Amino acid sequence: MKKIIALVLAMMMALSLVACGGGSNNDGGNAEKPAKIVMGTSADYPPFEFHILDNGQDKIVGIDVSLGEQVAKDMGADFEVVHMDFDNLMTLMAQGNCDMVIAAMEYKDDRAVNADCSDPYYADLPPVIITKKGNEGQYKSLDDFNGKTVGAQMATTKADVVTNDMNGAVPQLMSSVVDLVNNLVNDKCDALVLDGAVANKYLAANPDLAAVAIDMGEAAEPYRVWVAKGDPNGLLPEINKTIAKVTTDGTMESWIEQANELSAQALD
Repeated sequence: MKKIIALVLAMMMALSLVACGGGSNNDGGNAEKPAKIVMGTSADYPPFEFHILDNGQDKIVGIDVSLGEQVAKDMGADFEVVHMDFDNLMTLMAQGNCDMVIAAMEYKDDRAVNADCSDPYYADLPPVIITKKGNEGQYKSLDDFNGKTVGAQMATTKADVVTNDMNGAVPQLMSSVVDLVNNLVNDKCDALVLDGAVANKYLAANPDLAAVAIDMGEAAEPYRVWVAKGDPNGLLPEINKTIAKVTTDGTMESWIEQANELSAQALD
């Protein structure tokens, strides 16, 4: 993971000027600072966001949650994180159910039509295909998934891989990655496509699963924080300040290490 940090920082410099909606230029001058910031996420994605038991209480933790907490702290606001289905996050934010979405979410043109996003804060490993141990050797290329049922999380770039790049594959798209992994373990699908760091966590927790040795390309499109279109609450300037700080002073690296340790406690 420390090697990824160097990649992240390099990509920050190269990609921070990529357009991500008009809200990124909002100076927030006409918006009052909120007393509370609600972060929406889909807490089934260790090490980015996941549930643990903390003194017997269900708690959502992870890299993205640490970032959300820091954004609120830097703005002098209270903080709350709310679990939502990944494919509904943007709709629910537009309806006012949360102030920002941090959910290992990359830039996509269709997302930028309806929401605005921050500078990048993390670049993940390339996607990984996982299957039941013993089956990984039968897949040498994406064409070998013809006729196979392949799962991915709804509304993600991994779902795009299944539907657009795996010719003849039968997509199994679901909101919950936990449910997808359970389906694979219980032979209800043949393979899954997951983000690299997330796949590694589920592989470590499930000895009956294995990675398929297919090169899925370079590092993924970096993750960003998303706010409602036009940034009505003037959050993006402050979010970008926090991102610039934590990605250069070692804070992000410490969050990654902490989340990696806590992911062993992730609830199924």
